[in-house]
Amino acid sequence: MVVNADRLVPSIETTTSEHEESPVRSTRYVLVTLGAVCCQISAGIILSGLSMFTDKIRADLWPNGELSRARVQTFFTVLLLVAIVVMPIAGRLIGRLGGRKLLFIGGTISSLGLAGLSTVHGMGGLYLFGAITGLGFGMSVNYVPIILVNTWFHKFKGLAMGVVVAGTGLGGVLSSLVFSNTNPPVSEGGLGWRTSMLIGAGLYALFCLLPAWLLVVNKPADVGLPVYGQTNVDHAGSDGHGLAVTGARQGLRVGEALRSGWFWMLYAMVVLLGIYYAMGQITQPFFVNQETYPGSGMTPALVGTLMSAQMIGVLMAKPILGILIEAIGMIKAMAILMVAHAIAGYLLGTILYPASAWIFVVIWLVGAGFAIGSLTPPLVCGMAFGQRDYAAIYGVLGSAYSLGLAVGAVLWSAIGTIGVPADQPWRLYREAMKWCWVLSIVILGGYLLAIRGGQATQRRLHGVKE
Repeated sequence: MVVNADRLVPSIETTTSEHEESPVRSTRYVLVTLGAVCCQISAGIILSGLSMFTDKIRADLWPNGELSRARVQTFFTVLLLVAIVVMPIAGRLIGRLGGRKLLFIGGTISSLGLAGLSTVHGMGGLYLFGAITGLGFGMSVNYVPIILVNTWFHKFKGLAMGVVVAGTGLGGVLSSLVFSNTNPPVSEGGLGWRTSMLIGAGLYALFCLLPAWLLVVNKPADVGLPVYGQTNVDHAGSDGHGLAVTGARQGLRVGEALRSGWFWMLYAMVVLLGIYYAMGQITQPFFVNQETYPGSGMTPALVGTLMSAQMIGVLMAKPILGILIEAIGMIKAMAILMVAHAIAGYLLGTILYPASAWIFVVIWLVGAGFAIGSLTPPLVCGMAFGQRDYAAIYGVLGSAYSLGLAVGAVLWSAIGTIGVPADQPWRLYREAMKWCWVLSIVILGGYLLAIRGGQATQRRLHGVKE
């Protein structure tokens, strides 16, 4: 038996004559997807928007440069570390409370945490309210939208996941457009970072709490619908990979997955992916602090436009990547996008300023490559370990990407300025952008091995002979 690691989900025999959905009933799938997209917009405000505050906070609270940018950025690391701890707990709670309640509870907590960040006067406050924000973030918008897609969709899961996680790109675009204009001090025509942080808290609450109330339903059965594209789910059969299945219950139990070395290999690959793509959080200060050349022409408005181009790249690439995954498989789709990102990253590392207009194409492609980070971990989780305890398993695996981002955000901030001449900052960051494609090879190989190993473990533990 040869395992096809590019298959998105196991193929389960279905009887298409059952559970035919009328156009009216099927709109519920669209509404739930829209609700999940909105929640991911809130996630984008955290993941992309907060990085735009670091320099403003540092300039206000430590105007003489007493603390480095990397040190100030550690409040974001604390936020993500708390989210990492909370996600496995959310994986256990979602079966009792449901995703809708978790969105309400977590969304309220993180909105209050963001509002609290607007009041701080030192690192202690940044850590405290960063931790509160991470607590709510980890149990709500960083976790629940993924589970909603996995719960509601069998057919077109890759496309649906791509559309939903594109919401983080929308959140990034929104953050770039809003905060680039409001973050500057009042004396420079802005509102200041404190008022901007309150605006961010309001936007976060709007895109999390309102959709949770109006659009989100925990599972299709709650409104009398089947999982999309999956019918007659109670019969037993084979999934085409040699695994015995009973509807959607095939796969490892959470304890079995966590005892598997293949799970921890995959966890390490997702951490590495997070570190790699944390570079996307540093492009904004990179443009602001690009190597000093006379007449570089770099202005706050231009920086905002460049960041919007990057976020649009992320936004557009996620559903496109989802379509590619459906068509040719995840590993091949990842390889295509990683090649494009590697080329664009190399070019970004060589561009001198003032740059030609084609820099917008380059930064768009850089952003497109970042789409892999948020889309592939939830899909590879199901591919490797099945659906039986998906919510609990992904509660642990999903924390890996957040861990990578937490480490990477500080790493790239330090690399941007360490050991370089004062008039040429970010030299090492440029070199990293040019050569980090090497990590892509490691990640792709690790993904492939973990998928095959996880599926082999399913066959072994559940007694199915090849």
